[in-house]
Amino acid sequence: MRIGRYKGFNGLETLGMVVGNDGSALKVFDLNAANIAKGFSSPSTMNAFISGKNKSLNDAYAIVEWAEREGEAKWFIDEVSVEWMIPIEVRNCMAGGRNFKSHLEETLEYWTKQGAKLHSEIPMGFNKLASCMVPTRSTVVRPQETKWFDFEVEATAVIGYQAERISVQDALKCVFGYTLLNDLSARELQRKEMANQSILIGKNFPGFGPLGPWIVTADEIPDPSVLDISLSVNGQQRQKANCSNMIFSFSELISHWSKMGLACGDLITTGSPDGVAIGRTNPMEFYLQPGDVVLAQSPQIGTLETKIA
Repeated sequence: MRIGRYKGFNGLETLGMVVGNDGSALKVFDLNAANIAKGFSSPSTMNAFISGKNKSLNDAYAIVEWAEREGEAKWFIDEVSVEWMIPIEVRNCMAGGRNFKSHLEETLEYWTKQGAKLHSEIPMGFNKLASCMVPTRSTVVRPQETKWFDFEVEATAVIGYQAERISVQDALKCVFGYTLLNDLSARELQRKEMANQSILIGKNFPGFGPLGPWIVTADEIPDPSVLDISLSVNGQQRQKANCSNMIFSFSELISHWSKMGLACGDLITTGSPDGVAIGRTNPMEFYLQPGDVVLAQSPQIGTLETKIA
């Protein structure tokens, strides 16, 4: 199931199921309207939906099947007209780093020259603040402090259920679904921070966390290592990888971060593959500029679109 949050009547959160094929044929089924009109009991917010576990999923599948069968076209909206919200109220985001070998290798020389010390026995990570998250089709302003404005597509596990010190074998049981993050970065500031053994502002300016476009529930992706991810700028592909090439798997990342305790609304990102601007021999030709359109994509999830101003 592809499910997300969008602004409905009076700007209130509305749950929508994405149905149909990619492109212009995509429709969004208004779960809330169907609930009200027909007295269904499906939850009306994402947090409540997640709390309902399998019952929420089964009820939602049954409702949309009923609506398609009965021809209730008024509850199916063209996806291109939907004003999406970020797909979940984010609690914490544990963002991965250097978790694709190809990306580790392309930036290894640069970051070690900046004083970064690399430790491969545990995952590398940092906090991506919930306050920097924006939905698909948002416009993100390049901060005046950076000309080295970089992109990083990342597959993202959406934690739905409480977990603490969960084993690698059981780690995926706490996942509600998967989405995409574009980990935007101000590299000049990140460079200075990493030389000071920290990462914060260079990753967390307003808008630096495009998230979405929606969530694909875990029942459709039992093995997230099959996820393909890519990123293009103005139609030119910059990154492409498969999650089977990660150094630490989804299960290992989740198990590791669960030592702090995980709960609904936490995000675990994979880190990004190679192809970022800073890893190029001519990076200034690849950094994001005002007017650029960035598409972070996964055929199993969808397309997360960001415009740069």
